[in-house]
Amino acid sequence: MTDSPSPESLAQLMQNPPSLDIKKLILVVTGSINAALVPYWLNWFRTAYPEVIVSLIITRSAERFVTYDALKHLANGSVWKDSWDEPDLPGGSHIGLDNSADCFGIFPATLDYTMRLASGRSNSPSLMALQLTEKPIAVAASFPGTNPVHIQSLMKLQLRENVAFTETVAAFSVGRKAWSGQTGFFMPLLASTLAELISKQANQ
Repeated sequence: MTDSPSPESLAQLMQNPPSLDIKKLILVVTGSINAALVPYWLNWFRTAYPEVIVSLIITRSAERFVTYDALKHLANGSVWKDSWDEPDLPGGSHIGLDNSADCFGIFPATLDYTMRLASGRSNSPSLMALQLTEKPIAVAASFPGTNPVHIQSLMKLQLRENVAFTETVAAFSVGRKAWSGQTGFFMPLLASTLAELISKQANQ
């Protein structure tokens, strides 16, 4: 296991984010408490990459922590609910989502959502789009913990060359009330992971 980035390198990454040769990004927001901080990171991203249109698709569980209306006001792209009943779903299907993005980020990515992605589930528009796309997907894990069964299942995602997890940083565990966790929920690291995936695809 590699060491987490140092605070100094994280600060440098925030000040000098990597270049992203994209025009459209879709973020999938899932039901972690970290979803409450997505508005902060949207503002950071808009400052760092003013030319990129960011759209969001939010799961029902994410709405426990961040409101649809707040994200509608903050995103410079579209905001959709992760439901087949979403009236504004582009093209009415996962294909419309894929056509609306140059790449995807799952930010934050809960253990449940990521396990469903790893197992091939496709029972929502976002999961269907992510299962079938060949575009880069960066996963910002926000897990309360894992066990050997989880780890073995999540390793299936390594079979997909267009999927990568962000590096992780130390995190405060709300459940344990201590700095005992690790999280990939850090937008500059998501940008770095996407930049690496984009470069990898360009060189293939």
